[in-house]
Amino acid sequence: MMARSKTAQSITWRGAGLTDIGQVRSSNQDAFAVLNDVGFWIVADGMGGHAGGDVASRLAVESITEQVRRQAGTDSLSQAGQAWTETQLRQLTEAAHHTICKHAFEHPLLGGMGTTIVVLSIPSGSIPHLSLAYAGDSRAYLLRAGALLQLTQDHSLVEEHVRSGQLSPEDAATHPLRHVLTRALGIGDVVEPDSSTHRLQPDDLILLCTDGLTKMMDDGRIADILLHAGRSPEAACLALVEEANRRGGEDNVTVVVCAATA
Repeated sequence: MMARSKTAQSITWRGAGLTDIGQVRSSNQDAFAVLNDVGFWIVADGMGGHAGGDVASRLAVESITEQVRRQAGTDSLSQAGQAWTETQLRQLTEAAHHTICKHAFEHPLLGGMGTTIVVLSIPSGSIPHLSLAYAGDSRAYLLRAGALLQLTQDHSLVEEHVRSGQLSPEDAATHPLRHVLTRALGIGDVVEPDSSTHRLQPDDLILLCTDGLTKMMDDGRIADILLHAGRSPEAACLALVEEANRRGGEDNVTVVVCAATA
């Protein structure tokens, strides 16, 4: 009997997630969702320093989850993962933005709340790929052949200065305004999420995370932890959170890791 090959038709993608308050914060303003049955994953980071950051992140995740579940209920591919286009993913995040704004209008004490967002979709099909939409500085990474590639660009003031050549990446890493966001859900009348699509290989790992991870360690250390997790999303999530806390845990930390399974 021939061994079953790991082809696009014979694998699915499964993720695990973990969130932790960290070592410094008094509350956890992060939120996430793992929707393995429909090939969809979400990470959000409520804006610290704003009233209701935990409310904003929760509303964003709940709003998007509800819309994804509703669509999956009418889709014949719902149990394997429906194909979401970049346009549709941006529309999901824009709808979540309006949900947060409406809630803030109805609850004035929550005025100014906001959240980052990164959503990941991996549909079923013969050509495996992932699609992303995001706003803020929560990130998506792809680990392939030992190399970690950042798939998102931070929507932050210092990142804009890096791209324009006004700051070096080294100076940006310690800049006092490095966490000032230029885009977030719930802030302003409109939000302009970015999106992208990338081909996948069976041995890839995908990481979604809040900045509570990335400000505690560099990409090299993140890659090392993912490589030593044995392709177990649960083990990778636990190791990443433990390392962030070991290094001081200065913020809430949330991670979602996805891997292909035969």
